[in-house]
Amino acid sequence: MQLNDLKARLAAGDTALVATLQLARSGDTARIFARSGFDALVLDCEHNLIGADAAADILLAGLEAGIAPLVRLPDDAPGPIGQALSAGALGVVIPRVETAAQAQAVARAARFAPEGRRPLPPVFPHFRRHKVSQGEAVATLSAETIVVVIIETQQAVRNAAAIAAVPGIDVLFLGASDLSADLGQAGMKENPALWEAAEVVATACRAAGKVPGMGGIVEEAHFVRAKALGMRWMSTAHDATLLQAAATARAAWMRGL
Repeated sequence: MQLNDLKARLAAGDTALVATLQLARSGDTARIFARSGFDALVLDCEHNLIGADAAADILLAGLEAGIAPLVRLPDDAPGPIGQALSAGALGVVIPRVETAAQAQAVARAARFAPEGRRPLPPVFPHFRRHKVSQGEAVATLSAETIVVVIIETQQAVRNAAAIAAVPGIDVLFLGASDLSADLGQAGMKENPALWEAAEVVATACRAAGKVPGMGGIVEEAHFVRAKALGMRWMSTAHDATLLQAAATARAAWMRGL
């Protein structure tokens, strides 16, 4: 049974357009982003509080709409990783991963035994109540679950090659905002050191057969630059910024009538 072929498409060289949710509390948001052409949706549970009921609604709506739902967690604790995946997420996004050992622990928390310690829940909501054996569920979810680690410190950049080499890690995602702060130039997205770090991450991913990604950028020129480096997990915008941009443009147009 196939849930979402995003991981297979990434392995084939495709690019994932990713939206992040901070304001959304309704499953309709997942349907809107899916219809708009996005490939993945990240519920940001690091930077804000999303209730369990709302998160579950969005995760299940994403599965039904054909957009891969992931959860961004506050840290690398194994319990919440397993909980998010059991609740219907097709992947997790883990911040501040700085070493290969830390990446190995994350991968283990997100993978079923014997490779890992991901729990087997009594019901897998991913399959929308279709009758699925545990064996089939484990095989399907093992093939489709995406594990994203965020590279957002100088130490993480130095260890990028070792992190990329860890089995079970799918995407190395460079967080431009936090890395620019770690470099001592918060918000300075033109900083040459930031783009040198992006190239290091992209090179490490190519060598290990992993997917490089980037976020925390908003300028079109920066997206063009990231794409030229080979970034393929592209965090394009947050729901809040998209809503504000569209609302501002419409209001300005109406005022001009």
